Amino acid sequence: MSALTLWNNMTRREQRIIIKLFGGGSLHGDSMNETINLMRLGLITENGLTPVGLEVFIAAFKAQRDIRQAEVAA
Repeated sequence: MSALTLWNNMTRREQRIIIKLFGGGSLHGDSMNETINLMRLGLITENGLTPVGLEVFIAAFKAQRDIRQAEVAA
């Protein structure tokens, strides 16, 4: 499964957890259901993002950037 497909299949709450961890935040106060699911997918650990989690975040960030650039160019 590609990183971007994985991102698109995540719930908005799961995406927010990934974004928060990328920004240096913690898992404090997050839903256990989403946290456990992200751990099962291998995207996060109790210490933060895994390399796979980082790859998923970067793929989503680049896709969003490309869409915005295409909109500006149009």
